[in-house]
Amino acid sequence: MNIFRSFETFLKEPLSILRDNFIQIISIQTGNIFENKPSCDVTLMKDKTQITVVNNEKLYKFLSLVNHKVNSKREKENQEVR
Repeated sequence: MNIFRSFETFLKEPLSILRDNFIQIISIQTGNIFENKPSCDVTLMKDKTQITVVNNEKLYKFLSLVNHKVNSKREKENQEVR
């Protein structure tokens, strides 16, 4: 898995697509980790961006934490504007 490649996908898109759309992060754990190697897939859809993490709980937790912090910061900024 090359996490930098996933971020390259993000950087190719206008930031408004990522900033203004819902980001959904999904973790999939399979039974036999030797059969299916860890992977990360980024899917850009019309109304949301989906990140699917397979067999890598650490990456899932990291992305979820980053997403949570960004959303918290955005909510705080919105409250200050009101």
